[in-house]
Order: sequence, then structure tokens, then C-alpha cells
Amino acid sequence: MTQDLEAVLNSGDGSIRAELLPFFDGFRAMGNPRAGIQWIRHSHVHQMLRTLADPATPLTHETLDEMSPWRSVAYLRDLLMLHGVLPPADRHLMLFQRWLRDTLNQITEPDRRQLVARFATWHCLHRLRQFAEKKPITEKQTQQARGEILQAIAFLSWLDQHGRALATCGQSDIDGWYAGAYTARRLTHAFLRWAMRTKLLPRRALPHHPTTNPAPISQQQRLAALRRLLNDEQIPLLTRTAAVMVLLYAQPLTRILRLTIDDVLHHDGQVSLRLGAPPTPVPEPFATLLLHHLDQRLNLTTATNQNSRWLFPGRRGGQPMTTDAIEQRLRTHQIATLNSRAAALRHLVLQAPAPVIARMLGYTDQQTSRIATAAGSPWSRYAPGDDHSP
Repeated sequence: MTQDLEAVLNSGDGSIRAELLPFFDGFRAMGNPRAGIQWIRHSHVHQMLRTLADPATPLTHETLDEMSPWRSVAYLRDLLMLHGVLPPADRHLMLFQRWLRDTLNQITEPDRRQLVARFATWHCLHRLRQFAEKKPITEKQTQQARGEILQAIAFLSWLDQHGRALATCGQSDIDGWYAGAYTARRLTHAFLRWAMRTKLLPRRALPHHPTTNPAPISQQQRLAALRRLLNDEQIPLLTRTAAVMVLLYAQPLTRILRLTIDDVLHHDGQVSLRLGAPPTPVPEPFATLLLHHLDQRLNLTTATNQNSRWLFPGRRGGQPMTTDAIEQRLRTHQIATLNSRAAALRHLVLQAPAPVIARMLGYTDQQTSRIATAAGSPWSRYAPGDDHSP
């Protein structure tokens, strides 16, 4: 593999350009070199690496943006950021920007393309950048942004087919668009509200159908699922660990995947998990299961995550597993993530004051208090910090 790397990264004078040496050293240190050899020898990967090896090529994110296919570009970008060749950037934001560029290029009508570009830039992309300033963007956030843009494109096409323009769109047109397909077209709300706010569309009423939170599974079902996950060794260890975090601590998958091995605390025989403040105790037998997972994490033998601190390392450089990958594992073993999490949170706020649960598990007081009230919690009037209450 070292020979293949030296050949493909040859800058033309028999050496490797200095900026790529960290990537060269890190990549050839992987525990599974055969996978590295196969990856390098893909024709498109070989061409990308040859391009970067040229000293005249700027080593920037913009250079990678011009390469394809996008999946291989994303994988290479993660590796280059992991080894310090490229500055850190939010990978989901970068992927979204590339998707947006390709999507806009597919709109052949200039006025429509310009309108969608304005909405995408000043609403969707602006919101994602605000999220990225606080913490890494999640797949769910970019999926929603994509959905809003695709629904905007579909709505404008529908108007055109009916001989209407956005500025002359009437209430009957709005009602007709949503009729019979409200759930699928609900994401159009974002575009229509933006259009009204920017005076591109007269004020119109948007239909609203109440949605309900996922019905929690019963406490009996929850305990049965926990018992199965803790005892059935035929279920992969990684799946068991993630599923128990959902069922025991009501953790969303996005938060579970941001945990690192430093969030698992092991002192004086006691295991705790840093989900909020203070750390949450981990009871047996889950404590033993969690420590076993810590020693047997996957995806550590390739160039992507060999020194990873993620509790659930992914297959891309410096990144944890994706929510889609975890969700697929849980579905395979009949774990309904949202319903299970709803049941766990409902049970927890019945056992302790909502503000206490919120701080320990990383929720807001408003979230847990709302659920506590709906569940009829005896702690619903608990005032945190009021030591003088009777």
C-alpha cells in the first residue's frame, strides 16, 4: 500500500508534496491495508489523488467541490480533514451545498431557478449555517432542508401547469395543492411562509392538520425489549448498546452518536454516562455491556477512524456512524426508536421531577415538564431549587 501511495501521490519529481505528508503517513498506518489498496486503485480515486498531488493544484475545499463522484469526494474530504490537510468544516453542510448546486443546475427555467435559489440561500442555507455555529449539523436537519427545497420546486411546477404564477396564486390554489396529500406536502409551508414574508406571495392561509407525537410503547413492552437486548447475545453488541441507551435513557440517536469514549466514566467499580449534569449512573447488567462495547468498537482498522474517540465510530474519517446506519440496525431487531424513546421519557418523568430528569439526560426543562404534565406526573408542580417547599 505504501508503494501504491508513493506512486499516486508523486508530485512529479519523485517526492510527495509536503502538505500531503500527514495524509500519506496516516493512511498507510491503517490496520487493514488491503482495503486501502483497493480504494486507491479505483480509477476515480486514483485520478482525484493524482490531481491533489500536483503542486499547482490548491489544496482547498473548493478544489474538492469540483470533483466527482460526490460520495468518494466526501470520503476523501473527511480523510484530509482528519489528518489536518484541509481545515475543519461541517461535512453535512458541505454535502448540502454540493447537493443544492446540482439541484439548481437541473432547473431549466431561469426565473424559477433564481426564485428557488433565493429561498434555498436565505432560508434553508442560512438556517443550517446558524445551526453549524452551535454544533455539527445532523442528517435530519439537512434532510428537512432538502425536502423543503424539493417541495418548493414541485409547487412552482404545479402552479405553472395550472397557468398560475406565485404572485397570482390564490387561496384556492393553495388549498388545491395540499388537498389529498397534506402529509407529503407539509414541508411546502416553509417556502410559502418565506414567500409571504418577502412579499412575493399575497397573504394566504396555510392548512394545518394536527400531528401527534409517536405513541409510546407500554412499560411492559419496554421492559421486555430491555430484557431481550441485555441477554440475547445473538444480537450484535453495537446494536444492543445503542438500543438500550434509547430504552433506558430516552436518548435520541443524534445525541447517542455524538458520545465519545470520554463520556463513559468508570471509577471505583462504578460506571456512569455523561449525558447531562451530573453524569447518569449505569446499572448492571448494562454497565458490563457498555464496557464490552468500549473494548470492541467497530470501524477502527481502516484509515478513517483508527484513533477515533467516538463511542460509535463510522466509516468516514473522523466521523461517527450515521443515524441511518443505526436506525437500520434497530429496525432489524424490532426496536421502534421514536416509540421506545417516548416510553422511556414518559416513565422517567413519573419517577423523578422533570427538571432533574432534564439536566441528567440533556433535555430542556420545557421538554420534560410538558411530558410530565401529559403523563400526570406527581412531580408536575415540583419547583427546582426551592429547598423551603413543604
